[in-house]
Amino acid sequence: MKAKKAAVFFTAAFALLAGAPLLRPAAAVCAADTETQAVLPDWVPADFESAAAHREQNILIQDDLVCIVSTEYKEADAYSFSYSEDRFETVSSARYEGSSNQVSFRVDVLKAAVPGIAQVLHTDLSLDQLTQMYAFSIDAELAVSEISLPKWFPTYFDSALSFYNRYGKTHIRDGVLCTVFHETVSEHSGGSPDEADMLSYSDDLLRCLCSVRFTEGSDCLLVSLFEPAAPGAAKLTYANPLYYEVPYEYTFAIDEKRNIKETDMFAWLPDCVSEFRQQKEIHGAVMTHGGDIAFLLETTGGTGYSWKEAANEPALAEFAAVSDCTELKIYRDGQRPTGGSVMNARVYRAKEDGQFTLRLDLMPPGRDAEAADSLGGVMQIVGQAGMVLLPGEARVTLIHADTGREVLYPFDHNGSFYIDYLIGEENNDPTDPETWNPYQFLELKSAVSKQPLGSLFANEKYSLRMSTASMPQGYFGDAVYADGVCSSGDAVTVKRYTDDIADITVKVQFSAEGDINDDGAFSIADAVVLQRWLLCTLDTAPANWKAGDFVNDDRLDARDLTVMKRRLLERAAAVAENGLLFTLHTIYGGYGVAGQDLGHGSYDTEYCVIEGDAFYETYDGQWIQNIRWSGSPILTVEKIGEDTVTVSVKGRDGLRQEAVLNIGEPVAGIVRSDHVVFDGINYSYELRFDRIPAAADAGAGQDPAAD
Repeated sequence: MKAKKAAVFFTAAFALLAGAPLLRPAAAVCAADTETQAVLPDWVPADFESAAAHREQNILIQDDLVCIVSTEYKEADAYSFSYSEDRFETVSSARYEGSSNQVSFRVDVLKAAVPGIAQVLHTDLSLDQLTQMYAFSIDAELAVSEISLPKWFPTYFDSALSFYNRYGKTHIRDGVLCTVFHETVSEHSGGSPDEADMLSYSDDLLRCLCSVRFTEGSDCLLVSLFEPAAPGAAKLTYANPLYYEVPYEYTFAIDEKRNIKETDMFAWLPDCVSEFRQQKEIHGAVMTHGGDIAFLLETTGGTGYSWKEAANEPALAEFAAVSDCTELKIYRDGQRPTGGSVMNARVYRAKEDGQFTLRLDLMPPGRDAEAADSLGGVMQIVGQAGMVLLPGEARVTLIHADTGREVLYPFDHNGSFYIDYLIGEENNDPTDPETWNPYQFLELKSAVSKQPLGSLFANEKYSLRMSTASMPQGYFGDAVYADGVCSSGDAVTVKRYTDDIADITVKVQFSAEGDINDDGAFSIADAVVLQRWLLCTLDTAPANWKAGDFVNDDRLDARDLTVMKRRLLERAAAVAENGLLFTLHTIYGGYGVAGQDLGHGSYDTEYCVIEGDAFYETYDGQWIQNIRWSGSPILTVEKIGEDTVTVSVKGRDGLRQEAVLNIGEPVAGIVRSDHVVFDGINYSYELRFDRIPAAADAGAGQDPAAD
């Protein structure tokens, strides 16, 4: 991949703005009666009125000719008109004054001479700022087309200075990349900026639209604009051996749609005052990104205070880089520099996993001085040096319970999930403010959370759980981890590195419901269908195949069959241990619009149930067990006791209500149908729960492999 000097394109423009007289004028600027002699097309303005008509739309292009109409409010010698003389040549130039002499119009006609990228500058010399800037593309046939520059692109020194302090050296917006580099020129530098600087880039992937240097006194700002030209990994380097020992290097990824994204350290590390303050407000003075640790250090200039490394274990982490974020100020008219704030981001990179101490102290001047402030402390490197946990932080990892694979959450797309946490005893009664202590919700925008999760484990009583409603789509898990113990085996595990640094692992299940034959129930029949499908003894695919995709990889294979069998066997064991036989007595009847009897009757349906089973009601009065239907469950089995069963049902107000039923006794009127009509069949229900006489009828006692 070759590199190209951007300065080669625009040497003349650079030299003019830097103060070197290398640009020739387009032509002698003169009054209308002494206009340069040339045969001009009819579309070129030839007087004040025709030029004024193009005051807004001031670029006229036809084939290889470009006409630019510039508005001037001062004398002719207060302005400078320059262009890339290696691309254009002058055809004509004229200046037309109105009767009031308050405004004049300059009309310049240029002819394309060499293919490439060219620019034109119309500068107000008295203000030392650019009033107009244009960029053009010249093809192999010398046809000219205008390059539209973004409105936010800096066009004079002060705008470039503001841009530099707000966005730093690189900024991507509207699909293009803008770079700004600062350099200082002195009489003793040993060379001019043009001889010293070198802006190189992957010219097969990036197309330079414009590049210009703005100069004020000894300060220069080199501003360039690039657009993605092809997909790939692009690189841009700014090297100035007169001022910098190490060149600035930046990398970018360009996708098939020509979207460009910065991929180097400065994609997250601040490199200007605005980004420094923003990152410090969000993350604090110490922030991490993968295996990198950044200290955002600020001191007052001229006081002698400085940040020094007080503790570090180089075997685990090493100094990697420093980014100067101090605000760039230009002093004019005899102004003297003040102390101000000195800002820089110092980066350390993790080398291998382990616990280590990294601390920086703010030291005042003096040999025996004590630290005025300290940053850092005990940290933990995990994930093969891919992540650093700071004091008070905890990493949360979601694991697919059936496959052991990590479940990735879409944090890059503004995704987040919630951890519910509680310190002390739970009390959900808001009428008792002294003891009211409900679960709190902590939003996680990344896999590492800040306070209070890390320090949660230092409390005598605490608990946490994943908010089921915010799980990644299709996953569920409701285990509670309290006081060092999980309510459901190893569904939640916590590895504590220190009192306030921990690893939290939550096992979640994908909510494939198993009903691949689409008969409204997950049973041995589904395992038989899946096994026959895998053995190619079925002519057609299962009716609801996605319901059997337990590993969530958009396919059915032996792994799904293994998980299906395991869930059926686990359910059979749960039914045998503490299951109930649930008999649903359905009574139906209704009348049509004309009053005719649509039929009346009743029937029974039996189910084996365990704690957590949910039932959904269809429009025709059928109850579906653990297969999600529209709306919320009509009934959920909450708890099975020795003589009672607790269920939750929908109340008339739409809120869920709990009811405790005696095992062995039928109960009517507890459940109200969701689908009541005045001109059709309606349903009412009677419930009865009984102990199961034998586990053989639990619905999963047969080995699916036997078929």
